[in-house]
Amino acid sequence: MTPLAVSPMTSLSSSTNALRTHLQFERFDERFREKSWQWLNDPEIKRLTMTPDFTREEQLRWFARLQEMQDYRIWGVSLDEVPIGAAGLKKLTKEDGEYWGYIGERRYWGLGLGHQMMDFVLNEAKALKLKEVYLRVHRENSRARALYASIGFQVRREDNAVLEMHLSV
Repeated sequence: MTPLAVSPMTSLSSSTNALRTHLQFERFDERFREKSWQWLNDPEIKRLTMTPDFTREEQLRWFARLQEMQDYRIWGVSLDEVPIGAAGLKKLTKEDGEYWGYIGERRYWGLGLGHQMMDFVLNEAKALKLKEVYLRVHRENSRARALYASIGFQVRREDNAVLEMHLSV
């Protein structure tokens, strides 16, 4: 199975803060790879997503392997055709997978888009017949922690500044 388990573009609509939003989930292509380089090298985003240091060469090697990675699903996230983030599942087994996602374009923070991203990825997890989705979140990432708790994720482990949260799907 390729990293895209859905059609090349899927949309979710929502009305948030009187703003009509139209998120698209699409193939993670060169546009998203380049934007992710910028986003994940922003110090605050890097800290909140707990992203380790990586080089351009490492990112290019990772990108070249995406189609072969059976335990990984990734989608670029756009709003009105503007790339704003990425989301996916990694460490996939027959039973579970680890959610990850971020909105890299700061002007879209706080609009409720994270909930739409979670809905999309959780629906994908159900389509894969996973029993559980888990995630790791930095203790200081209060917006993300609140989102995950509102969806029903529960803390299963705490390790220093990192919480591991789980949800049955």
